[in-house]
Amino acid sequence: MAAVSMKASITLIAGVCAVLLSLVVLVREFPVLGYGGQESLSTTVALAQDRLAPAYSFYGHKRLMSACIWGMTGVWQAVAPGGERVAHAQTCLDHALSYASHTTIDSLTWVVAARASYVLGDQEALNKYLDYARRAGPNEQWVAALRVSLAEDAMSLLDAENGENHRSDLTLMVMSRSGIAAIAGRYWSDEDFRERITSVVEQMSNDDKRRFISSVRRVSQGSVP
Repeated sequence: MAAVSMKASITLIAGVCAVLLSLVVLVREFPVLGYGGQESLSTTVALAQDRLAPAYSFYGHKRLMSACIWGMTGVWQAVAPGGERVAHAQTCLDHALSYASHTTIDSLTWVVAARASYVLGDQEALNKYLDYARRAGPNEQWVAALRVSLAEDAMSLLDAENGENHRSDLTLMVMSRSGIAAIAGRYWSDEDFRERITSVVEQMSNDDKRRFISSVRRVSQGSVP
């Protein structure tokens, strides 16, 4: 009976500890989860003011990193005062590097670190983290789209290795219609980009070339690819 009672007590204590741990995590995650959507201005401002603690969970961290990307690429980035943009980028960089110190294989985290380094004007860090991002997720198309966007914005700052990585990412993007949809707007608005991606497509099969042209045209006309 004593053994059974001891086992029940241990189970109860373990259960209570699990509940308490869950509450601690929830309290820690609540600011990240409660500041609106990833494209919420309130979230962007909270990041710029360093009012969001790092997230514990994968979901919370992904939400935080996605909010960082939006803040560094959306309308706010274009209109916010320079000091606020720098503060936002520094906070996002700190969050990204803190998470990466424990989990080095998350490509989105490294993209955020690279984008933040670009905003902060750190060319060496930009290239280092952009390379890490591709190594962590070379075939994740949605992350490749973020890398392509950053590489195009920072084209003059890329080192030779990231220049080659960029061509590989462009190849990955044109392998599917969803990838083409993600870059179609830049294809029509940026002549230099159009030349770069055309040079990539020219190395592909005739079927791939026709599919690419057809998909880009459909996207430009507002059709779903």
